[in-house]
Amino acid sequence: MSNSEAERLLLLVIDEDDDLGHKAGVKSPVITRAENYDAALRLIMADPEDADANAMFAAISLYDELLKNMANEVEIATITGRKGGGLESDIKIGREIDAVLSRFPADRCIVITDGPLSQSILSIVTSRIRVDSVKTIVVKQSQSVEQTWLLLGRYLKMAILDVEYAKYFLGIPGIFLFIIGILYSFNLLNLPIILSILGLIFLIRGFGIDTAVLSFSKRLYGFTEKPLVSQIRVFTSVAAIILIISSLSFGVGEVVSYITRFLPNAPSISEQPEFWLSRFGLLSGILIVNSIDLITIAALILSAYNIFYYFYLRSPKLWRMIQATVVILFLWALLKGLGEFLRTNDVQYLIQLTFISIIGFATLATSLILIRTIRNKFPTPVRKAR
Repeated sequence: MSNSEAERLLLLVIDEDDDLGHKAGVKSPVITRAENYDAALRLIMADPEDADANAMFAAISLYDELLKNMANEVEIATITGRKGGGLESDIKIGREIDAVLSRFPADRCIVITDGPLSQSILSIVTSRIRVDSVKTIVVKQSQSVEQTWLLLGRYLKMAILDVEYAKYFLGIPGIFLFIIGILYSFNLLNLPIILSILGLIFLIRGFGIDTAVLSFSKRLYGFTEKPLVSQIRVFTSVAAIILIISSLSFGVGEVVSYITRFLPNAPSISEQPEFWLSRFGLLSGILIVNSIDLITIAALILSAYNIFYYFYLRSPKLWRMIQATVVILFLWALLKGLGEFLRTNDVQYLIQLTFISIIGFATLATSLILIRTIRNKFPTPVRKAR
């Protein structure tokens, strides 16, 4: 028997959304033909239309066919992710692959799924075992008009009644129609406004802003149950965000005030872009000078929290945060000088920038050497966060 024939083969069924657990109550990973057959029966009894059960039966059929030639060198296993996918689902899938390979150390595998395999899942599998093939099991549907309408009705029912689908099928169009109705009632319904609203919706969804806000609100909801250190972190983060928003708002307000006072008859950007380009440095300087102080205070607040946090943990990262605080102070001096130079075009500030750069580099290099010396001479044990 050749080396390639002697290699152990694993038939790996992947149920990314854990239908096996949610519908049939089967814990994964499921290993061996007998356990997979029993799990597939339980799943198809719970939901006769579930495609994952068909994928499992297809894997069992392929297993029986390969077993004739490979004796004990082939095994079948089913692993699952989590409903909704995401990072936790990927971690669970990776952990279950490791568990399967610890029981049956295969050399290669054939992946079997009920639909297209995501790139992240494929990367997780290939990082652990060689993949010879990926088989997608598609359930055949009747081509008759009656069956087509039946299938369409079933999908429409899912889109209306299933929360996971309804929020996209009904929720997003509902929001859009609601906004159109509000605009129409105030006689504001026109193409630019509609395009702006659509662009904002796409922007929020595309960059995951809604997910980030939801995640932040969940963390904020459990604020009172968090440890004291975590509560301080939330407070400093919110305070820093408020300071940054306030500083930018103040800086933009000063720019607008300058334009109103000294450029009352200024042309629009589309008419004379060169007019605004020639004053871009001046306006940028006004923005920097009037906003950099509060932004620096926000950064120092975050840095102070990190210093406290790593001091509490007795972590070596404490010294890194002290170094970062020094960097923040010199960056403030540099940006402040840059803003003044752009605002006044005075060579004096350019000379100051040069001196600040030289002194800053020398100070940072010296502090780096001192911090490394102190850290090596007085190492501190790490304390676990509570």
